[in-house]
Amino acid sequence: MLGALNLLTGFLLDFFLGDPGGRWHVVVGIGKLIEGLEKALFPQERHFRREFVLGFVVVVAMVGGLGVSYFFLRRFLRSYSLFLFSVVEVYLIFNFLSLRTLLRRGEEVRKALDEGDLPRARKSLKHLVGRDTEYLSEWEVVRGCVESLAESFNDGVMAPLFYISLFGALGGLIYKTTNTLDSMLGYRDFRYFFFGFASARFDDILNFLPARLSILFIACAASVLGRWGRSALSVAFRDARKHESPNAGWPESAMAGALGVRLGGVNYYGGKREETAFLGDFVLDLTPERIGEALSIVRLGSFLALGFFTVISILVGRIW
Repeated sequence: MLGALNLLTGFLLDFFLGDPGGRWHVVVGIGKLIEGLEKALFPQERHFRREFVLGFVVVVAMVGGLGVSYFFLRRFLRSYSLFLFSVVEVYLIFNFLSLRTLLRRGEEVRKALDEGDLPRARKSLKHLVGRDTEYLSEWEVVRGCVESLAESFNDGVMAPLFYISLFGALGGLIYKTTNTLDSMLGYRDFRYFFFGFASARFDDILNFLPARLSILFIACAASVLGRWGRSALSVAFRDARKHESPNAGWPESAMAGALGVRLGGVNYYGGKREETAFLGDFVLDLTPERIGEALSIVRLGSFLALGFFTVISILVGRIW
């Protein structure tokens, strides 16, 4: 029961306050540790096999080191003071969720488009996506925003809730460490292809179940809000595997089905053209209104997920 209460409190803190930001943000600290390990271990002379092995060492050091350290700290805190234990757990959970920030970033893009300020919308979108945004048209900005909202619904809400409900803040720490490793090292470019391979694959493994569960909450939220809940499921099962990512295609295709739009297509990264598979069908145009609908689905879907995983946390607490 205590774990469920900590989960609920951490979620509500994130929803009402947003990321704590600054040097006290746990994920920022994780990022600095990864940066330090990269500088220390990345080979001075390119050697692909060595890069692969050292990239694996970084994953083991970060995930294993932080996980084991907090495991013993958690045991000590729980035996020493349940109040102190709960304070630490809640603070960590608060750091591991990013619903408020996601909603705020999406709203900034929608508001800029509603006001006819396309340059500001492009600039705001840059906080959500890694693609080039400088020359995007209005509908391309909408597409990028909706795609990011869907994918980040899994990375920033679903997956953390999933692991926190099973293992408390320890599960959230392991997931966010892995997710941060992937976001910093898991690229397919020349520098990181081998060094970041282990980070990317471990992130794929941890996101496998949450990404597939996310379509249920997108579909349920869409149905409640009068959108296409059944289409969210059918499009997800039809199109998700077309995506180059083994996981991102599930929430993105579900969102495409829920909104009645087609996502995917051509993107540019550092001036380099990349084509992604189309997800969904042309039923409605990609107008700024679609961003508002996606935000509503993400918001309601997150609270539905909170209810579900709170129950899971209670059941797990009784088992353990």
